[in-house]
Amino acid sequence: MNKMLRQWNVAVVFALIVSAATAARAQQKNDWSSLDQFIHSSMESWKVPGAAVAIVHGQSVVYMKGFGVRDIRTGEPVTPDTLFDIGSCTKAFTSAAVAMLVDEGKMRWDGRVRDYVPFFHLYDPLADEYVTMRDLLSHRTGVPGTDLLWYGAPYTREEIVRRMKYAKPNAGFRARFQYQNVMFVVAGYAVGQVTGGTWDQFVERRIFDPLGMTESDTSAVQAQRSSNFADPHRQKPDGSVIKIPWRNIDDAGPAGSINSSVRDMSKWITFQLHDGVYEGKRLVSAKNMREMHTPQMVIQPEGEIPEVFFPDAKLLSYGLGWFIEDYRGHELILHPGDIDGFSAMVVLIPDLDTGYVVLVNLGNMYRQVLSYHIADELLGLPEIDWSARYRKLRAQLETESQKQIASWESKRKRGTHPTLPLAAYAGTYDNQLYGHAEIAVDAGKLVLRFHGSSAPLEHFQYDTFISDLGLIGKNRLTFALDADGSAAQFTIAGIKFRRAGKTASASR
Repeated sequence: MNKMLRQWNVAVVFALIVSAATAARAQQKNDWSSLDQFIHSSMESWKVPGAAVAIVHGQSVVYMKGFGVRDIRTGEPVTPDTLFDIGSCTKAFTSAAVAMLVDEGKMRWDGRVRDYVPFFHLYDPLADEYVTMRDLLSHRTGVPGTDLLWYGAPYTREEIVRRMKYAKPNAGFRARFQYQNVMFVVAGYAVGQVTGGTWDQFVERRIFDPLGMTESDTSAVQAQRSSNFADPHRQKPDGSVIKIPWRNIDDAGPAGSINSSVRDMSKWITFQLHDGVYEGKRLVSAKNMREMHTPQMVIQPEGEIPEVFFPDAKLLSYGLGWFIEDYRGHELILHPGDIDGFSAMVVLIPDLDTGYVVLVNLGNMYRQVLSYHIADELLGLPEIDWSARYRKLRAQLETESQKQIASWESKRKRGTHPTLPLAAYAGTYDNQLYGHAEIAVDAGKLVLRFHGSSAPLEHFQYDTFISDLGLIGKNRLTFALDADGSAAQFTIAGIKFRRAGKTASASR
């Protein structure tokens, strides 16, 4: 026993020495020229219009800069005060809002959601009865992504919450991590219900104001009224970069609608690093700060999230609004954010009492490249060519997509034609969860219209067409006929839409 105790003491001392040495490296770093150089060269290589970075150590901002331009057409420069949509980095704000109400005894992490939102229901009776705030905030309800319910959709937050009762699970309740934006919408809606206001009002009053995040907001409309905001951009297949319109996702606000600058986000990071205290004022209890940063659900190693966002994670889990990653022997508490034309990353490194934020006005893999480069530089780790790794990964994903299309083509029955005249397919089709879709005839071709977007349907074979529509992407759409030979429904991406007026209903 004494020998084991001595060995344990030696291990603890060694760990403390390593931790202290790592922290000392962060404290001593005052020459950021290599990071400046990397950002300039990598942005040019990845054709990134603009980016901003802030690094916080202890209670001090040790690095804060803007790079490139807000808009490729005007050339206005990015500054530390330029607003970007931070996407899903918003989720940590929603969890913090719940934590504040837990501190006040107005909510419980393990309180049933229906205690706060009586009309919220889930398809699975077990989940419906027992689903809690913790389940919503850790992506473990058994319900897969239902992003078509908010992305470009015409629904209010209340309607989105009500429609979730039609979302069929594909995993057992609390059995598997499945990233679910709408559950954060529900959590934010619950915050508004409990406080007699809205999630937006609560975040502004209880988080933005105390932290001095004076430029931040929760609405795409409000952000574009600022005198200093970045515009979103997209890279076309030919490699050129174009400015695109803002995607208004206010309907999904608690999951991703916050707009902020690196100056404001540095204050959020300081608050996170110091257990809920900012400038001497406690906003969240230390206990509930730890709860948010503690693993709640293990993330399986396969799939898009670990492969794209966390390629070097040895262990990966989700807390409450945060991913927790074992990265090259160090714990990172972090969250990426993406929405059309914007990408973001917020990272906390507890070993170093350090955190940083990366904001980019282009939707591609550059955010990961820059974020992991900064982590390696701060941790003093051997350099990895992240640009090369992510270019290879991007090529692999593109190849897989091309293989899928090639597989379709290899099985295609050529020389076939639709069963009915095109006009016979036209009409309104319904899905209980997602709502209405319209099939119309335009210039001699069928067109799919859904939630404000439209795409032509190119005939593939028989009653199957190819559509490339927004979030759904390139997919096959297949009509089914009823016993009378009329077009009764169509299926796309596994989602069934039944023609309006038919007696049966169809949902995902």
